[in-house]
Amino acid sequence: MYALTELFPAAAVEAREKSAFEGPGDLVGAPLPGVLAKPDADGELLLAGAAARDRYLGEEPDAWVRTGDRARLDGAGRIVLEGRCKDMVLRRAENIYPGLYEPALHVPGVELAVLVGVPAGDGDERLVAVVQPGRGVREPALRAGLSGPLRRMGSARPDALLFARIPLAGRSRKPDRAATAALAARRLGGSA
Repeated sequence: MYALTELFPAAAVEAREKSAFEGPGDLVGAPLPGVLAKPDADGELLLAGAAARDRYLGEEPDAWVRTGDRARLDGAGRIVLEGRCKDMVLRRAENIYPGLYEPALHVPGVELAVLVGVPAGDGDERLVAVVQPGRGVREPALRAGLSGPLRRMGSARPDALLFARIPLAGRSRKPDRAATAALAARRLGGSA
């Protein structure tokens, strides 16, 4: 089930269909009856329907709910999530979505890896791979293991590779991207 507070429920998929999905992204299923779905020009998923909120406090009515999720509709009209919009890094007028590239950084010996944007001073961002080595893993071995995946990232290849302990946030213990970006900025001599 895919749902938001602003539109509950929005889409659904059977477990067998989800597990059979082999494309990139996270299949969340077809929009439920009465729900309309479309990505905007930046790839953010917009939803509309009778069960959608009418407006936010102090704002004008809007038929479309901005989900904050990047998504596409596949050939069957099903919603496939591709990450969160706020995780996007803008470098040289290109939108880079870390969630699409981070899995490639998880080579043997890597405990955790994230891509973050660090201000470059000219209004642009530097893309930085921050990698947390596993216990007892040496940096040269990780550099060697990461060289192939980094080369294959094409235009999303990071400007810098740092080895550090990645800060975690809250009870979820997920990577704290803002704190990781600040750490990377300090290490690279910039600011965040």
